[in-house]
Amino acid sequence: MSETSDLPADEESDVPDMRVYLPHHEEWTVHIKRTWDKQYCYNKSPGEDYFHGILAGELYLQRGDEKYCLQCALRNRYVTLDRLFWQNGPRPPRKMPM
Repeated sequence: MSETSDLPADEESDVPDMRVYLPHHEEWTVHIKRTWDKQYCYNKSPGEDYFHGILAGELYLQRGDEKYCLQCALRNRYVTLDRLFWQNGPRPPRKMPM
């Protein structure tokens, strides 16, 4: 087994590329929830009438007071799995120097 993975070396090549990209990264921060204090995602999942929790050890995104689990960030298209997002998507307006 490899020192960096729990998978046998022959199975490491079968792991899909699961990188997550944040196209408009200037407005966001990424956090790891490190406590068991109650913290909730800013969105409700489809078909649910409650806000779901963010668990200790879970990665989440924050913009101001809004906190999103990765699943909701993907669903709302704040993040993408498309590695070529910078070529395919619309670009934010350029900020003119003062």
